[in-house]
Amino acid sequence: MFGPLKSIFSRERPNGFADNLTEHFHTARQVFLIAAPFGILVGAAIAGYDYAVNELLWKSLSIRLDPATLCLLPIAAMVLTGVIMSLFRVKSSSMADEVVRAYHRPDQQIDYRSAVPKLAASMATMGLGASAGMEGASKWLGGTITSYLQGKINRNPRLKFLHGKAETTLVVGAAAGIAAIFRAPLTGAIMGLESPYKHDLAHDALIPGLVASATSYATFISLRPATPYFPINFVYHLNLRDLILCLPLGLLGGLASHLFLALLGKTKRRYNGWTAPRIVKNLVGGVLLSAIAFLAYRVVHVPATLQAGLPIANALLNGHYVLWVCLFIFAAKLLATVITFGMGGVGGLFVPSATIGAALGAACDVMFHPSQPGLFTLIGIAAFTGASYNSLLFAAVFIAEASGSPALVVPALIASATAFLVASGISNSESQRSRRHSDEAKLGTMPCFDWMTRKIVVASPGETLADFQERAVQEHSFQELPVVAKDGRFLGMASLKSLRMIDRERWPTLSVTAILDTRARTVCAYHGMAVVERELARGAHDFLPVVEPATDGLIGILSARDVFRARVHANEIMQSARILEFKPGTHAFTNLKEG
Repeated sequence: MFGPLKSIFSRERPNGFADNLTEHFHTARQVFLIAAPFGILVGAAIAGYDYAVNELLWKSLSIRLDPATLCLLPIAAMVLTGVIMSLFRVKSSSMADEVVRAYHRPDQQIDYRSAVPKLAASMATMGLGASAGMEGASKWLGGTITSYLQGKINRNPRLKFLHGKAETTLVVGAAAGIAAIFRAPLTGAIMGLESPYKHDLAHDALIPGLVASATSYATFISLRPATPYFPINFVYHLNLRDLILCLPLGLLGGLASHLFLALLGKTKRRYNGWTAPRIVKNLVGGVLLSAIAFLAYRVVHVPATLQAGLPIANALLNGHYVLWVCLFIFAAKLLATVITFGMGGVGGLFVPSATIGAALGAACDVMFHPSQPGLFTLIGIAAFTGASYNSLLFAAVFIAEASGSPALVVPALIASATAFLVASGISNSESQRSRRHSDEAKLGTMPCFDWMTRKIVVASPGETLADFQERAVQEHSFQELPVVAKDGRFLGMASLKSLRMIDRERWPTLSVTAILDTRARTVCAYHGMAVVERELARGAHDFLPVVEPATDGLIGILSARDVFRARVHANEIMQSARILEFKPGTHAFTNLKEG
């Protein structure tokens, strides 16, 4: 009758109720006292930043200047960016990638001294019309604020209860920044967790990242308009033909991302290898951007390549352009974005990439006629951005949140997954790693069954303390032994240090049950060695029994020596993985910094 219930509780023995409660209190403290208030702070900062770039600069200029004059603004944008970066000696124009690098290398933190000039440079790039978006800057700003504050807290001994990993708080702030600027809390959280890795997640930031994204989003929409990025006037219902056509669209998105990132990488290498002053190089980039904007103005009748391109993406979504114009916008926006970030611009790649994907998807809308007009425009965004960011999840979730249609996550996920496969590991982030390279992570995948000792010296509950002392010390030189019933059930641990607390005269008459620790920690065979290491550190004994969860039968035992052997093995595997990852010629097109 009590067998299933007993099995459930025995499986939880390595993480007892008290430990779970302590851990949950710690998580709750980090969520309510760090993540939630930091999210509010980041949301307010992003709202101010968005207002400065899009209202004070771009909107006011758009009202005062005619379209032809607006086409000249990228020259001012790139030159002013170059002046700021040179004057304050800011070495790197990277923003989003700097967050990823700081997460992987906590010893190389974000350069807080260059934060203000870099922020000003990004405002010049975006506010004066270069082809850049707010996502990279918002991600960087959120991460910079939260990691700086966490560092201050960690250095204050009176705030020890709020201490935490600065790199985890960095990702939490980055997620909050993305959630605010996208008006999409779930997208922000997922993008923050996905960005450090190509095939993994920064899972330690999951819960605080979700909470910070929610509070940041709530703060932002209370200060700035909550208009969705891509409002649609239809309710999408799944259609088999649409889902099938998402496969070739994902293929096109993946191939287009190869072209885009290859051109971006080549342009950056040429820019970095050019010995002219930075301002001169940026001036050339600005002239090229203005030329492309003038050409777009002549063809489309609006300067379609200026700024991030959200209005153009929505015009494409609403079917305003014929096929050849969609293809022209695709090529022009792609080139403008390559020039902006390849020649010294500072900002984010996501919204420009979304506009490129929208143009590609709009062309497919014209050719394939989906069940709802504009559907493939949205799916094109998911495919192209998913491939460029080497992401499976956030691009699809973004489409659903940005359009307000949850059903769109299905076709978007099909397209982004296909594009992800075609992209084959390329990325616009130089610092993005394939997966978590740590012996700690590897330990978690190594079941203790492979490392435990199966030949075990045990004590029985009926033997006297005198017999126990003689067998444990004189015969086997052990300081403690597991106590096992006749049917093989593990009852607890008996140790010599407990024995010494009882008068020696009583040893011949008392049984082992007098010193039995029935609360000794155990693990099951499927638990990883990381759990074993943690339980040994928390427990009062030098050995950790391995039990069968359904019967509590003792099947093995582990010690710190076994953990050490497993950790050495895990470290060897990790070292081999690092050598393979950084071996020349094994990761083409992966070292492309995002501006």
